[in-house]
Amino acid sequence: MRRLLRPHGVYALLVDLAAVVTCLVAVQLSPLPTAKDVVAFGVLAVVLGAHIVIVWRGEERRRDRAMGPIFDLTSVWTFAAVVVLPAALALGLILGMRIGTYAIRRRPWWRYLFGTAVILASAAAAEIVFAVIDAPLTGGDVGEQALMLATLAAAGGVYWLVQAAAHAGILTLTLPGERFREQWGTRTENLIEAGTLAVGGLLGVIMTHGVLYPLLVLAVLAPLNLLLADRQADAAELREHARTDARTGLLNARGLAEQGARVLQRCHGSASPAAMLIIDLDYFKSINDSWGHPAGDAVLGAVGRVLRHAVRPGDVAARDGGEEFVVVLPDTTIEDAAVVADRIRAELAALEVVATDKNGAPILITDRTASIGVAAQPDHGTTFDDLRRAADAALYEAKNSGRDRTVLVTEPA
Repeated sequence: MRRLLRPHGVYALLVDLAAVVTCLVAVQLSPLPTAKDVVAFGVLAVVLGAHIVIVWRGEERRRDRAMGPIFDLTSVWTFAAVVVLPAALALGLILGMRIGTYAIRRRPWWRYLFGTAVILASAAAAEIVFAVIDAPLTGGDVGEQALMLATLAAAGGVYWLVQAAAHAGILTLTLPGERFREQWGTRTENLIEAGTLAVGGLLGVIMTHGVLYPLLVLAVLAPLNLLLADRQADAAELREHARTDARTGLLNARGLAEQGARVLQRCHGSASPAAMLIIDLDYFKSINDSWGHPAGDAVLGAVGRVLRHAVRPGDVAARDGGEEFVVVLPDTTIEDAAVVADRIRAELAALEVVATDKNGAPILITDRTASIGVAAQPDHGTTFDDLRRAADAALYEAKNSGRDRTVLVTEPA
């Protein structure tokens, strides 16, 4: 309840209410569905479901690597539904899509509810544009065709604007340190959405001549959308390589500074807890001294695998140089972070790392321990640097107290 009373929570509730009102107005202004509309609804539901099944893995890669808001490529079908279907059926199609994809989106329910409300509001607003202008979608002279194109452009613009503005508003409230302009999505994302809406509008017009045309469009667009999602994810992955530590597969210091600070800023803006772990491998130098750097690299790689499996999607794990690692845990209290830290220590202590010594002979490295310092936001600071200093002090206390232990910061900042 306290979260809902925060500025971003109040904003989300107002957007949800506005979506309900906009949907009711759109349904009131829209004609009743006919038998032909129901058939068109069924065809669009089938192709939309097939589209999601085909491209959702690529979409998740694209979404996970994005640094800002992205637009969903399903707009080609949902906007086509807005163009060709009465509001009740178009909004029902979108609601069914969101309910059906909730399980695979891996988003908190309150964020998913807000996103659903925004999409419904954008579709309803576009439906209102069509109802008010009432331009013909078939035939006509040049003047009527020009009016049809202008109506499609206006509805598409409203469809985009409602979504972009709503998401920009919530991001500005939860990431107050960033410029508002950056919350509207990248130029590439907006161009993709414009092209997607244009194809959706064209599909809606074509469906007035035959309801089965979406099947042909699916055969053309699904592979292209899959390729686009993969290409975008690959481009983001190349950028990510510059922020990745080669030995562990975790973020490097640069990636940690960028992504860790962003996650903590989001949590601070939404009044959510967050925690930071600083992990130091005990007596790591002795591995390099005894068996050589290849053995040390093998241990670092094994630690990287442990941390990658220990964190959730949305957590940040990084190698901060040498044998020191940092984990940022959003939406996590210091008590829960302590549980995570102890689990990581136990998994590190259980590692059995196969490596070679200085002479190339095989060795098995076991019984490696780690010391961990834990700090939490907002009790020990509200910025990345604040939390890092606090967790670092706790780490030194852990090392000075005998190592192989977790120490929590107990004093407030």
